[in-house]
Amino acid sequence: MRRGSRLFPYLLCLIILSLFGCSNLDFNTEGMLIPPVNKKSAIQGTWQIEKFVSVKENVDEIEQYIGETAMFDEDVCMMGEEECIDPEYKIINVATADYFHNKYRMNTDQLQLSNERVDVITVTADHQILYEFIKIDDDTLLAYVAGGFLYLNKISDEVNGGVKQTIVKDNKVIVDSEKKKENEEKAGVLLGIRSANNTYQTLWISSENGNLNPILMNEQLLVPRKTGFWEVGRSSSRESIYAKPLTDHEKPSILSVENKNMLAGSPDSEILFVGNDYIGTEHKLKLKVLPIDNISVGKGIKLTNITTENAYETMLRSSEAFIASMDREEAQYIIQSPFEDNFTLERRSGHWIMKGRLYYEQPIGEKEYEDFDMNILVPSKLINYDELSIQWGEIKSSLPWMLDAYQSPLQDMALLTSKDSLSIYAMEDGRILEQPLREIALQEGDAIIMAEWAIGDYVDKWDEIVKESFNILE
Repeated sequence: MRRGSRLFPYLLCLIILSLFGCSNLDFNTEGMLIPPVNKKSAIQGTWQIEKFVSVKENVDEIEQYIGETAMFDEDVCMMGEEECIDPEYKIINVATADYFHNKYRMNTDQLQLSNERVDVITVTADHQILYEFIKIDDDTLLAYVAGGFLYLNKISDEVNGGVKQTIVKDNKVIVDSEKKKENEEKAGVLLGIRSANNTYQTLWISSENGNLNPILMNEQLLVPRKTGFWEVGRSSSRESIYAKPLTDHEKPSILSVENKNMLAGSPDSEILFVGNDYIGTEHKLKLKVLPIDNISVGKGIKLTNITTENAYETMLRSSEAFIASMDREEAQYIIQSPFEDNFTLERRSGHWIMKGRLYYEQPIGEKEYEDFDMNILVPSKLINYDELSIQWGEIKSSLPWMLDAYQSPLQDMALLTSKDSLSIYAMEDGRILEQPLREIALQEGDAIIMAEWAIGDYVDKWDEIVKESFNILE
């Protein structure tokens, strides 16, 4: 992305930091989530920033932005001096009053909005959020910044071909030179850990130019999403799992009693994995994958909600193959048809794998169920990045006590776990260097359930949020 003036990078940063999701919205209606618009975006065309309306006290009008132009299509995204190529657009339709109340702590009267529902359009590039717009009608967009809303009015359904060509050309040059080099210098990961006593914490591990920064730690799970950062964890009473967005200047903390996005009455529930939009849980021997936006419903999604239509047939064949490999005496007591919503992810040999569960008609000894591997690729809707350039056998041959491995997208850092430690290694030319940069003790029963990576400029942006409440790990 090319940065021109100092004003619009500041605008971009404020938009990203201020649009950190919302809770208790109307996400229950089927069809409200719309896949990325590949051919023509919902905000296709050329727009002009017409005015700024303050909704908080002591906020001055940001006159510098008035009159600037924004352009959006399938190839380019431009907001004043901020530009990018190959953007993606995602839409979610929400109840207007709930959205503004939960996200901005305001009512719609301040903006004189009469719409019962609005579209919220998120613009992303390289899996990172750039902008979020509220579409009032075909000719009006809102963008929140610094205590108020910028109003964008459409002036054309098309974008200027000459300007578009220049943006594409300039950005490709940047990607191939300075930007690519900059991105290769920084990487960071938010690592989520579940303890044996079913509490949760997040480690922030980052490096720059091959040097490891101080490692930071905080309670609960800090989850980066396309709508901003969310906090996921267990309530202070330890009776419920919860998820909530972090709003303006809010620090991660123990659950507020006001939060309603909770899986109530589940003191023995465990979080098995965390992705951008879903968490995996286990409660009373039942596996569930729940949408972070609406975990309070407690209803797990089905395989076909996140992958291909024939996913259940694949699940069924995988269960049949597992049953065929079982001891014959035990196999005759297994219930042979798995449930489509009874699945999760599990770490094994440097990757996430899909697992299902089968139950015995009655317990055999202490066994009440059997888990089986599913021959299904992990959908990107569950986990974004899960790559390992080094063969797992190669790692085991040199470090046989290691149980799992995580690798930076830049292949400059690897995290290896054993029974009692997390070891951070530098990587060079596709290989792990001999001596670890740092070793962190793990307690018996600790399990890594989240690994969310950032590279380049996003390391600094995540770092700003993390430093508000995380402490240095001694």
